Amino acid sequence: VFGHIYTGGIGTILTAWFNELKVSEEIQGLCIGCGKCKEVCPGRIDIPGLILELRRRMARKQGLPFIQKNALRIINNRKVFHAMLRAAYLGQKPFAREGLIRHLPMFLSHLSEYRSLPAIAPVPFRDLFKKIHQPRCETKAAFFAGCAIDFVFPETGVAVVQLLNKAGIEVVFPEDQSCCGIPHWSSGAFDMAALAAAHNLGPLMEQDVDYVVTACATCATALKKEWPRLLRTEGMESLVPLAETVASRTLMFSELAARLIGEGRLTPKEGQLLRSVTYHDSCHAKRHVGISEEPRAALAAAGCALREMVECDTCCGMGGSYTVKQPELSMSMLKRKLDNAEATGAEFVCAECPGCLIQIGGGLDKRGSRMKARHLAELINDSFEGRPENE
Repeated sequence: VFGHIYTGGIGTILTAWFNELKVSEEIQGLCIGCGKCKEVCPGRIDIPGLILELRRRMARKQGLPFIQKNALRIINNRKVFHAMLRAAYLGQKPFAREGLIRHLPMFLSHLSEYRSLPAIAPVPFRDLFKKIHQPRCETKAAFFAGCAIDFVFPETGVAVVQLLNKAGIEVVFPEDQSCCGIPHWSSGAFDMAALAAAHNLGPLMEQDVDYVVTACATCATALKKEWPRLLRTEGMESLVPLAETVASRTLMFSELAARLIGEGRLTPKEGQLLRSVTYHDSCHAKRHVGISEEPRAALAAAGCALREMVECDTCCGMGGSYTVKQPELSMSMLKRKLDNAEATGAEFVCAECPGCLIQIGGGLDKRGSRMKARHLAELINDSFEGRPENE
């Protein structure tokens, strides 16, 4: 499976090195980019980074497939992307029930064979945000919602804003924000990913906010880690200082929530209902930006009983387009994750990655499981109260 030289990720790289780049095209597609190999490698070889470099060289040499290239272009064009999603909301109505699509017709049926799919929300977060009454605060945070929270899980975005308001932080939502660029980056289209980064910098820093907050681990990887590197690699050095400023101010939601709890700006309400939760560490959260203890601290402070699952940091198999390109592998990984989660007996499986929630939540629904998948922000928002507005 892995080529001529060696097995696994190293085999992918050595096949490209000792044979030719084209020979490694199919086998490098088996990599989901979870980063686990680098974590366990005694030599700390950056295997995922090397595989990304193979993808970059292939994308530059032969281009991306037609459908994939145009899909990534549409994602970068926010007006077109938004219009298509709003149209898709109308088109999904015959198949959507209770916020989920459990069956699709004909050639699309395989997409919902092993998991239910989330329906596009009737009202996107960007529209809900305008209706949230916020206190006027000196401290301000720009919220980078990402694609999934904006159009699939808007209630997560509302919970983020409400919790930060309780701590005396006013939230702004730059409407001109677009995709973070990670789908382009992971496909090897570094030039398109850099364009996404360049587009977002101005809107995020327009009001010189104290924080840039994201509730998506994938977006956090882009903002905190990859944007400065991408811009430098693609010859946009003039934007690197601004990207570094954004990176220095970016916090994942759980990262900021844990800090606010520790500072006493958020205090648990009395008489909270005890809920049992198991936590899934998304690959981007734990291995790309190093966020693992903070969400667990926030859950504990909210009165949740944490039941750790076996292999809590093993990939769920989502990986963006990986679940479409490698469905057999993706669903095998999902099954293992669901088995481990359900074995805890917890009421909820929690994650801070909308992609993981799509995968895990859809798998649980397809099984008819009593366990529900929820974002951290939704689970803890009602458990805290904050300082009065005039403080």
